[in-house]
Amino acid sequence: MIYRLVLTLPLLSIAISSSAARSELPLVADVEWATVREHSRRFLAMVDRNAAILPRKTAHELRALLQRDPKDAAVACEAVQKLLDPLCLLAIQINAESRVKVERGPAVVPLRLKRATWVLIKVQNDGGVTHKLRMNGPEIIHPDESGEGRWLEATLPSSAPMTPELSGVRLEYRVLRLLPLEAGKREATFQFDVGQGTQDLGFRAETSILFSIDKRN
Repeated sequence: MIYRLVLTLPLLSIAISSSAARSELPLVADVEWATVREHSRRFLAMVDRNAAILPRKTAHELRALLQRDPKDAAVACEAVQKLLDPLCLLAIQINAESRVKVERGPAVVPLRLKRATWVLIKVQNDGGVTHKLRMNGPEIIHPDESGEGRWLEATLPSSAPMTPELSGVRLEYRVLRLLPLEAGKREATFQFDVGQGTQDLGFRAETSILFSIDKRN
């Protein structure tokens, strides 16, 4: 099953325990239905190009929801979140001072060796930030970084209809592509920022997740 939403500071790494999956994410209130609908339609256009991003049933229900003119816009915004939140591996909050905090989401994602899996990231952007969302971590492989301990290809796809930069709206969902290159139990730390000095205090801009990677690919 597959789960389918600038300035610089060196990212710091510390050894921390894996975060447990949350039962659910808090709903983001006071968001405009027009912006949620527009973002969700762009998101669905991405799903149309790669059906692996969302389960078919979820994509169908989201598409039907966006086609209706809701009597209550707040209820419609909550309905979108209730559809997509269970598929989120991570939740990011950017406060009014542009500080970034990340938490574990509800999705529990089994990975397969050398096979891509798609998950979602929920972004609550209280600062209206429009910089690029950047991700790093000591286990994450980058084109210009390799070496011992790096076993996970983790990328934030940003090709059209999505963009590398955040939209600036209060609520959006981003896609995260995971491709493990080692099998077994493996922990990965995900660190996020949107520019220099934007990591929250106390290393809250990072979280560690323990994955189980099946060697059958």
